Amino acid sequence: MKPSFLLPNRFKKAGIFFFPIGIIVWVLIHRGLFSTDLNHQMKVLILTLSFLSFLFGLYFITFSKEPIEDEYINSVRLKSFQISSITQMAFFLISFIIMFLFNLEPNGDAGLSIFLLSSIILYWLMYMIIFNYTLITNKSKLDD
Repeated sequence: MKPSFLLPNRFKKAGIFFFPIGIIVWVLIHRGLFSTDLNHQMKVLILTLSFLSFLFGLYFITFSKEPIEDEYINSVRLKSFQISSITQMAFFLISFIIMFLFNLEPNGDAGLSIFLLSSIILYWLMYMIIFNYTLITNKSKLDD
């Protein structure tokens, strides 16, 4: 089976470049550690571009082919997606139980947005960590 939606392997290098730059710039601007002399439109533009850089970098890393794409890689991808899904469901379950028990809620629309965004980022980061960890630990299988 050849998945047709995977990007060529060279996109992974671009993703490794864009992913950290995007998240670092986005966090620095939100924390106020970047230049505050920017007008509102420029700040929104930089925030948007940095977040898009983060998302495209994440997409490029996640959906790029490996140098050798075979059934083993496909099974590792499936296992990684399954574990990431279970992790995200556990995150939601634990979060909602904590919210119910301690009567906590995300603060307004911004708090809800950050809560949902963190759950999405958790899913994809877990996928990347599990996928790459499995490939690194089982490298001998790939070399055979």
